[in-house]
Amino acid sequence: MREQIARSWQRSASSGLEPAHTLESASLRDVDRRSRLLAAANPVLDRMENVLDGSGYCVLLADRDARLVDLRFGTRELRDIVFGVGAVVGRSFTEEASGTNSIATTFELRTPLAVRGDEHYIESMKQFSCYGYPLIHPVTKRIEGVLDITFSAREDNPLLLPILAQSAQDIQGRLLAETRSGEQRLFHAFQHASARRRGAPVVAIADELLLENTSAAQLVDAVDHAALRSLTDDAVRRSGVVDSLALNSGVLVTVRWERPVSGAGVVIEIDVRHRPVRPAATAVPSAKPLCVLGEPGTGKSTTLARLTAARVPRWFDAADLVTTTPAAWLTAVEDAVGAGGDVVVENVHLTDGPVAHRLFELLESAQGWFALSGSTRDSTEPEHRRLLSLCADTVELSPLRSRRHEIPDLVRAMMAELGARAHFTAGAMSALIDHDWPGNIGELRREVTDAAARRSVGDITEHDLVRPGSRCTARSLTALDAAMRDAIVHELARCGGNKAATADSLGISRTTLYKRMKQLSIQG
Repeated sequence: MREQIARSWQRSASSGLEPAHTLESASLRDVDRRSRLLAAANPVLDRMENVLDGSGYCVLLADRDARLVDLRFGTRELRDIVFGVGAVVGRSFTEEASGTNSIATTFELRTPLAVRGDEHYIESMKQFSCYGYPLIHPVTKRIEGVLDITFSAREDNPLLLPILAQSAQDIQGRLLAETRSGEQRLFHAFQHASARRRGAPVVAIADELLLENTSAAQLVDAVDHAALRSLTDDAVRRSGVVDSLALNSGVLVTVRWERPVSGAGVVIEIDVRHRPVRPAATAVPSAKPLCVLGEPGTGKSTTLARLTAARVPRWFDAADLVTTTPAAWLTAVEDAVGAGGDVVVENVHLTDGPVAHRLFELLESAQGWFALSGSTRDSTEPEHRRLLSLCADTVELSPLRSRRHEIPDLVRAMMAELGARAHFTAGAMSALIDHDWPGNIGELRREVTDAAARRSVGDITEHDLVRPGSRCTARSLTALDAAMRDAIVHELARCGGNKAATADSLGISRTTLYKRMKQLSIQG
């Protein structure tokens, strides 16, 4: 077996992937049909489709995340076979998800590569042979995607390689033209917005372009640039507004953005707001039963504490059912409800059917006020849905990955609470913003606390961080995965990054530790 293929097999195996696995387990996401890559590639793909029409070949295009964004087929039979193994638009094709193949391994190596028949890692893909060619942006030198030709392992054609190479070069040329054209249109939109706003802060951001007028340059810094990029990173939305964003300086602003051309960056208008960053607001107690919903770590307990600050409720947590009997727990709740006082019950999604049913009966007849917290209103358990239906008011907390622009302000508040004198550099803050944070605010708090403990003064750089890596988590973690990830990250931090000590502390081998770190995207 060729060295490149052998090493790819090793990487695939170390990620926890097995040859018997299928592509169906790889993540599937929506694709932006207006992306810059597809705008550049579509005419070339059309041409390739015409050339290969009626033949047993297909063309696949993956984006900068190794996710399939377009497929073209020479015959309907081949289309059915390819779809049958799970290769569909939106499917992740990293080595961790799909093993050795000419998309994933070309993406990993950044070099053209052929993978034939049995060289594929996943068994279901051994029926194919394929050629992959990386699409490197001529200006940024970053990989924009991979162009691939796939066919039956029994067939081959010496003309495929030059067709693939020429087509890839044509797409790269069109990417350059699209970039120049897009940047010109972005520059004109920036000039127009600056003139219309008569010098008020305006910023334009693209992949390799940052424009700001004088007032914006005096207002925003490198950390703010990272937050603004994350805020406007949804390629599907053409415009948006955030009423309240805290800049790195503490100034509170309103941000509006427009995307002049899909994939060509955004023009951002900033208006300073004249009120303190954290106003001292007194929570007005709700007269109606209340529920707070959100993923683990989104701040449900903190939100409930704030919303019940004017009350003196009895607090109960369904997580305590792990250490106490349901009967004892329900008796305590019944006593509190019967006394007519206010009651807060956290994590009701952790109750089983009988407990949730009894809790519903208690709260339905309660004379006092009550509040609940849970993971989601759309629970699969009917008793949970019935329980949440008792609440007239609902607060739903978004996961941190959907409000990355708030991370700098959250980090500043956490550092202030810790009394830490160190500060995060722009690079470190960018790494925090780019990470997916499957554990949400709780995980971010642990990362900030660990980093502050390791470096009490001076600069905290991206090299001081444990959880954020060069790639964001590519898939949503299960509760078990998230708990395992947190345990490993915590022990790595406690052991100062010593993997042997970490493995020993966790009671696993170093090989297993490396495998789990790869699976859960833990850098270190």
